Amino acid sequence: MLDTQADRLGRGETVEFRPAGNSMAPLIAGGQRVRVAPAAPALVEVGDIVLARVAGTVYLHLVSAVDAPRRRVQISNNRGRVNGWTGHDRVLGICVAGDGLPRPGAAAKVRRTPLRPPALATARLDLLPLRPEHADEMGVVLADPALYAFTGGAPLSRGALRARYERLADGSPDPEVVWANWVLRLRGPGRLVGTVQATITPARGLAELAWVVGVPWQGDGFASEAARALAAWLEGVSVSRLVAHVRPDHAASAAVARACGLRPTGRLRDGEVRWQSPGGGAGAQA
Repeated sequence: MLDTQADRLGRGETVEFRPAGNSMAPLIAGGQRVRVAPAAPALVEVGDIVLARVAGTVYLHLVSAVDAPRRRVQISNNRGRVNGWTGHDRVLGICVAGDGLPRPGAAAKVRRTPLRPPALATARLDLLPLRPEHADEMGVVLADPALYAFTGGAPLSRGALRARYERLADGSPDPEVVWANWVLRLRGPGRLVGTVQATITPARGLAELAWVVGVPWQGDGFASEAARALAAWLEGVSVSRLVAHVRPDHAASAAVARACGLRPTGRLRDGEVRWQSPGGGAGAQA
């Protein structure tokens, strides 16, 4: 099983599984669910729990010593048995949570790779990474003034919308923030019906979500379907703190937030209620 998890971590995936054995008790009990993310080996420290290959065997054990100049760490279980030294290239993952409880400091040692929004799919929709050329069709989708009853503003001209999409496609000017945007294409008819987006701060494991579906396609659950797919993708890239801001009287948007696992808080921003995932923490800031 650990070899399988090692392969997945090597592909950049975050994994959850239940390791057998009790050599790591009480830090990890046999059968306890753990969450392991790709590791940044140069950042791991004594006391971290890592998934590493030592002399051909994969362990989910402790880092018991660090030899930074030689780019290696010593791996041991929690009962004093030393498995041996292994190079940074064989430290594949770091345990970031056990039984749903985060391990202090572990999230800062996850390997950060550039997030490039992939194409996603749901039962009825294809979520396609946004491109400037989507502006022509999206200009029609977003043209109804009724769409702005809760958010304010007005429809953009196609030229202005294309300029906006060009800025979004270029990416965030802040290197610590990722802009991820998709258009929603209804499978079958093949036409665009809306967008979803996530403003991601990878170092904090945080993303703020937003969505919009054109008026003719509202009420059919497309926004909820797309938002759930987005939330699932974010979880797979180690983003577990999700937030959104919804007008108090916008029942449809509140239903979308609830569908992707968010819950309302008592906090307001510009007249909108902050919704967040259960693990977001009362003091978390977007």
